[in-house]
Amino acid sequence: MKMMKWVLLLVMSIAYQTSAMAKDTYWTAHVGKDGTVLRQWPKWIENVELSANANYFSQYKLVFNNRIVHQDPGFCTVSPIDGSTEDRLLHGQAKVIGKPKAEGVTVLTQLVDVKGASGDNSLEFLVMCMR
Repeated sequence: MKMMKWVLLLVMSIAYQTSAMAKDTYWTAHVGKDGTVLRQWPKWIENVELSANANYFSQYKLVFNNRIVHQDPGFCTVSPIDGSTEDRLLHGQAKVIGKPKAEGVTVLTQLVDVKGASGDNSLEFLVMCMR
């Protein structure tokens, strides 16, 4: 009976260590300012819906592939990388809006503190989500 308790304790501790050492899952993508997915790993984004509001902001709704993304991501981050003009490089900002869901995430891009009307606020960006 004592041997059975030790075996059970050993199995439980191994199971606990295995679950505690579960690997984080990362998804990355490069999205063009027109909403085209230029590069991604794995193929986790089904499509991107772009709503551009001139002189204000551009909103990208990234729709996830439900075969890859089964649960809500725990964290998403975005970085603008549009260097097509000096204004875009210096004043371009991007951020994740709201809580990332298993269905997708919303990214907002904007040109901040430019003199005069900003015009098109669509920016190229990198996005990473993890679970």
